[in-house]
Amino acid sequence: MKYKKNEVFIWELTGIPLLILLGLSLSFTYKSSNRNFIIGLFSVINTSLWEQLKISFFPIIFYSLIEKAFLATNSDNFFIAKATSFIFMSTFLSLSYFFLDFKIMNSEISNTISILLIGYTLSQFLSCIILNLNKNYSYINLISFLFLIITSILFFAFTINPPNNWLFTTSKHLLKVLNL
Repeated sequence: MKYKKNEVFIWELTGIPLLILLGLSLSFTYKSSNRNFIIGLFSVINTSLWEQLKISFFPIIFYSLIEKAFLATNSDNFFIAKATSFIFMSTFLSLSYFFLDFKIMNSEISNTISILLIGYTLSQFLSCIILNLNKNYSYINLISFLFLIITSILFFAFTINPPNNWLFTTSKHLLKVLNL
């Protein structure tokens, strides 16, 4: 049984505010949890680009788990849609942080909300389009599932032991864009 297009659209649309809330909460939960190790695996622990990408990855994963449980049983391109959504959102976040030097109301939360709103809206619509494809790409779906699993492992591993690389160090430009 294929997804009903309206059902998919409603789930993807409903996901936008939830993803923004999850992304925002992951931006601040590490510090507010007194630097809890487990929360740090999922949350942003500094202003490196790698840590900021957690804002795009883990909310999509958490929401996908909920979405997968409630959508129709057949999930032909589900993991393709979610992997593509993450890749798009990560690219959008990276480009936003490095090339957009804007401040809305001069607050970190406003800047983050603006970026997340635009990025998650576009990534959810992209996901909706892929979920509504009439073709089944089972091998690509499997590769996408493995990609999401490996990416999760990499986020955990590099949070615990980050390499000495520009991607993992605190960015002065990112601090400026986020207005910190």
